[in-house]
Amino acid sequence: MDTRLKNILWEGEEVRWSGRPKPFSLFDHDSKNSILLTWIVSALVLAAVIVLMVFSSITGTRSFTDVLIMAIVALFLPVALSARPFMDKKCLEKNTLYAITNFRIIALVKGEVMYLPLVKGIKTAVQSHEDGFGSLRFGELVGKPAKKSRDHAVIGMRNVDSREDMAGLMFYHIDQPGQLLRYLA
Repeated sequence: MDTRLKNILWEGEEVRWSGRPKPFSLFDHDSKNSILLTWIVSALVLAAVIVLMVFSSITGTRSFTDVLIMAIVALFLPVALSARPFMDKKCLEKNTLYAITNFRIIALVKGEVMYLPLVKGIKTAVQSHEDGFGSLRFGELVGKPAKKSRDHAVIGMRNVDSREDMAGLMFYHIDQPGQLLRYLA
């Protein structure tokens, strides 16, 4: 058993299943369009900032330092949004561990523990991926749009009154997600 998982178990808690996301393509069917749209918008913002910098430099309406500071501020958000899919992929593939115990459904992401209490009749849904793997949604994430799957896998769906106890979780890109339903009984 992974030591990170062992360290977060409650007294009397037993692991029924544990695993991690399998490597996946960044441009799968569900997320390709949103990633490309983000990159297009980011490129347009970059082009607008360059035009503004050139125009301001030529006309002398602003100093080069002012224009440079504005450019850095204006480019921060598009750059961060463009890089996020790569960071999420790395986080899921390298820093994520899933578990089902006799008490909880657990996602350990970047060292942060997120869990749902294992209750009878918990809502679940299996989502198949094109490559034969799939995702398993729990709780309030059942029925949410597939294009947000990686976001939900990384940050979950939080309860307003708890940092760790979640309203919904997702096990992203795992082998045979439907087989895990037997561990919920």
